[in-house]
Amino acid sequence: MRRYLYRCPVCRTTSPLCRTPAELKAEGASHRHKIHGRHHPDGEKDGEVDRRGRWYIATLHARLADTYADYCDPEGMGHRLWAGALAWLTLTTAGLTALWATSAALQP
Repeated sequence: MRRYLYRCPVCRTTSPLCRTPAELKAEGASHRHKIHGRHHPDGEKDGEVDRRGRWYIATLHARLADTYADYCDPEGMGHRLWAGALAWLTLTTAGLTALWATSAALQP
């Protein structure tokens, strides 16, 4: 389950948690219309956040850990240790498989 937030640096406010990109766009448009007269504030930010409400910075491990944790508890906001470990195991296995396939292809 994906989570999204809209942040206005002028008002220094953050929207409530949105569940879809369409809901996020509506939240941003509503704020700009009501508060800023349809103007876009400089530095406004919207995007996907993790289970703790932190902005993603293109980290595959965090996305995998959140996805695994959402299987058991979709409404939860805590970070689960087993989900982080499973994400690490998934990435390690994928990396080792790619390394093995590359070395096997380069063998004469």
